[in-house]
Order: sequence, then C-alpha cells, then structure tokens
Amino acid sequence: RKWYAKTLIGIASCIVAFFLYLGAVDINLLWLFGKSPGFIAIKDAVTSEASEIYSDDGVLIGKYFNENRTPVKFEDVNPVFWKALIATEDERFYSHHGIDYRGLVSAVKDAVVHHDARGASTITQQLVKNMFRVRTQYSTGLLGKVPGLRIVIMKSKEIIIARLIELFCDKKQILEMYANTVDFGSNAFGIKTAAKTYFSTTPLDLKPEEAAVLVGLLKATSAYNPKINPENSKKRRNTVLSNMYSHRAMLSERFGDVYIADKQTLERLQNKPIDLKFSVENAYDGQALYFREALKDYMEKNFPDLDVYSDGLKIYTTLDSRMQQYAEKAVHDQMKVVQRNFDAHWRGVGDPWCDEKGQVIPGFIEDKVRKTDTYKMLQARFPNNPDSVDYYLNKPHDVTLYSYDLSLIHISEPT
Repeated sequence: RKWYAKTLIGIASCIVAFFLYLGAVDINLLWLFGKSPGFIAIKDAVTSEASEIYSDDGVLIGKYFNENRTPVKFEDVNPVFWKALIATEDERFYSHHGIDYRGLVSAVKDAVVHHDARGASTITQQLVKNMFRVRTQYSTGLLGKVPGLRIVIMKSKEIIIARLIELFCDKKQILEMYANTVDFGSNAFGIKTAAKTYFSTTPLDLKPEEAAVLVGLLKATSAYNPKINPENSKKRRNTVLSNMYSHRAMLSERFGDVYIADKQTLERLQNKPIDLKFSVENAYDGQALYFREALKDYMEKNFPDLDVYSDGLKIYTTLDSRMQQYAEKAVHDQMKVVQRNFDAHWRGVGDPWCDEKGQVIPGFIEDKVRKTDTYKMLQARFPNNPDSVDYYLNKPHDVTLYSYDLSLIHISEPT
C-alpha cells in the first residue's frame, strides 16, 4: 500500500484501539481497571447534603452535616458567578461535549515544550471528580498498581463519566450540579454555603468581585483563601476578573450582557479591597443543642434507613424557638448566680478535695491524673522516663471550650 494509506490505517487503528480501551475500562475487563460507577449511579447521582432542623414557628434552629452543603437552583445564583466560572475554568464549555480536546492538546504541548504543566479538565470532568470521587472511591484494579498507570486509568474514567453526564444533562444542569458539589474550603461545600461563609450573603446577591473570589478559590482552596492568604486571594480574584473581561464577547453571546464591558470597569473592580465577612458555620450554631442531640438519637432509632448527616432532610419539630430562647436565657442568668455562690463557698473553705474532717486529701489531683487516658498513653510512650511524662502533661496545648457569651473560644492550657 501507499504511505498515505498506511498512515490512514494507522490513525484509524489508534482511534479504534482508544475506544476499545475505554470500553475495557468501563466494564473492568478481567478486573484490570477497577470498578466504575454504574449507569443508574451516574444518572441519579446523589451527593451529601446537610439536614435542616426547623422549630414549630418555622425558624431554622440548626443543622446536621458531614459536609455543610445546601443545594440551590441555577436561577437562584447571580449570573455573574456563572460568567466568572466559565471564563476562568472552561472557556469552551458550551462548545465541547465533556472533553476539551483542544485544551488537552495545548496542555500537553505546554508540558512538553515549555515544561509548564497546567490543567485541562473541563467543568464536566471536575464535576465527575466532585460527585464520584473516582480517585479515591473507585479502585484502579490490577493495572493501577503499576507506577504511572493509575493516573491514566483515573483520567480515562473521568472521560467516560463526563461523556455520559453530557448525554443525560444539559449545560444548565451541569453548571448547577457543579456549583452545588464543589468544595470552596473552610468547610463550605456548594455555592450557597460559600456565599454565606465568606461574604454573609446569598448566591443571588453575589457581587462581581465576590463571585471572582469564590471562583478563584477553586484552583486551590488554601493558597487562595481570602481569610488566611488575602494577598494571594486578591491576585487570583483580579485574574478571574481579567478573564471575564477577555472573554466578554463569548459571555455576551451566551448570557446577553456582561458585567465587565470596558477597561475602566475592570480597573475599578480590581482596585477594590476584598470586603470579607467570614464566618464558618459549625454544628454548635443555632439553638437547642441538647434538644438537637436527643432529636438525632430519636431519628436514628425510629428511621434507621435515613442518615441525618447526609440525606438533606427537612426535620420539623414541636419546639418553639421563642420559648427556647427564653429558657436558655433563664438558664444562662441562673448559672451566673450558681457560679458566684460556688466561688464564694470554696473561696472561704479552700481546696474542694477534702475528707469528712475538712483535711486536704494528699495526692488527690495526682491520683486523678494517673487515671486519665492521656497519662496512660504517655506512660506507655515513656515507660522509664517519668520526667518526660511530667513534661508533656504540663505542656500547654490548644483546647476548645464553650461559653454562652463567647460561643466557642480557644485557649492554651496544660493537661
């Protein structure tokens, strides 16, 4: 055959071999590639959501969660977030079908020629990593134990699942799922929790510069965190804003209008400081902590098939938030009286560890310390070195205490 015929046959063979390889990965041929999520798991994918607890008068009094995530609809997010996301993470999002082959070729070229490694994952591929944890949850089979092949198999699974998602979902659904699953750092999963954590606002009320900060976090949630690395965060935010300006024609075509249409607007936004209103939501936030703990036990006993930490339940209770507030204030005020009486009593008596005759019990504290798990652990670690045990017992360390006035406070004290 002529050289060009051989070339065409070679190219066709490579294409066929590639698709045969993807098929083998998908069905885990001969257990070489590890399991993959099934058709139903992809079509009806479920993510961990926080369960919300409501009082009888309709007030949200707290949450149960492993990952603090509350989904929102596409329409409940300011379009500026979608524009910042697409302009920065996947400029050809509307023109590809899950895999950006042009971006993939550019990334390979940069890595080989310029030794500049950069990501080429599309938003859909990132969604696959967020929802299905293909790099942790699903094994890589026998071939995954070969150095270098593990990442190839993982990328192959991302390609397969990304293509399937593009078949089942439209672009709006993909963006919505992505925004609801992505990790923004600081225990903020999903756009709704992130908007509240960093700016004390809702996704619909995000400003352009705030949306740019959140999109900037997606590259590295620690390195570009506005709380712990404000300068890095501002630089990354300005990069996102520049991307929105550079891709204004594409954004205008897709969304109808743009927020950054001229250089003056870009410079004005880039010169703004980050107006951070940082507050991490935790399990202690809200009212009726003891009630909520009893409620959790009730739910686990009576509804064993439900998981209050991940099923996104809406739990409506008979507790009245106003009466609870009065009750907690009454306890708080009375505890001040009890503590004051306690302090006055023992200040006059002396140390509280006394016997019936009022004599201080010798070695009482030391005896109690020897019964603690910390002491036993240190004794096992330093069996013949009591000085080391004493040193670590008395070394200050961080502890967390609860205060009605200060909520959670952090102090350092010896064991």
